[in-house]
Amino acid sequence: MINFKTGIAALIVSALPALALAQATPTTPNIDKREARQEQRIQQGAKSGELTPREAARLEKGQARVQRMETKAKSDGTVTAQERKRIQREQSQQSKRIARQKHDRQR
Repeated sequence: MINFKTGIAALIVSALPALALAQATPTTPNIDKREARQEQRIQQGAKSGELTPREAARLEKGQARVQRMETKAKSDGTVTAQERKRIQREQSQQSKRIARQKHDRQR
């Protein structure tokens, strides 16, 4: 019985740091999903030839800029509504760039 209680106590103590880390990292699920979809659009465009290698590289650079904005917003432990709005606005601009480059008839 003592070993069981000791084991449970050890399990709880070992789980506390992971729980604290999970709570400290702010989540942005909608931003992450949109970012993943945009990445897929770029990859698909490069694979199909709708995007030239130069266009794809430029769009990837834009995606990296959005990712840096998200990382910076998360750095203090909270993503404010204003930061979220700024990131979403940049993602919208990036989405328009992707669409424009995919449909500009360059091969």
